[in-house]
Order: sequence, then structure tokens, then C-alpha cells
Amino acid sequence: MSAADLAGIYMTSGVNESGEAFVTVAAHSTDGSIVVGQLDPAAVRRHALAYLEAAEAAEQDAAVLRVIRKLDLPDGLAGLVITELREGRGAEP
Repeated sequence: MSAADLAGIYMTSGVNESGEAFVTVAAHSTDGSIVVGQLDPAAVRRHALAYLEAAEAAEQDAAVLRVIRKLDLPDGLAGLVITELREGRGAEP
């Protein structure tokens, strides 16, 4: 499954017979294939935070590109600025 094929990610909470919590995660593709797995709640929270951080970074990157284009500067400059911001954030989204 490639990123272009991703149709959605769905999660369902659960508990096993020992009383331990888990989350079933299913990634659905546009061609109908599904990848399913289980994660513990802490792992799901880490993934959720990573999703939020990446979404925020993507919007910031888009804002930088809009400003660069409004100023009629080359798009390559936006790439340099975005790279600097990413390094300042500490990680690539």
C-alpha cells in the first residue's frame, strides 16, 4: 500500500481477557486492501501526537510557501526556509 492509495485509518478500542487495553488499527486502501494491527493505548497516543505535529508543520510549510509566492520570490527559497523551520522544530514531519 502506498501513501497515494490510503483511504483512511480506523481505530477501535478493546480489552483482552486479562483486562489489558488495546486499540485495533486498520489502514484501508482505495483498492480495498486492509492492514490491521493492535497497539497499546500509549503507542496510539504517541501516534496521535505525531499526526497533530505533522499536520501543524504541513500548514506552517504551506503558509511559508504562500508568503514566498506573494513576495514574488523563487519557490526554492521557500524550500530553504521550510528546511530551516523543520530543523528548528527538531524533526522532519
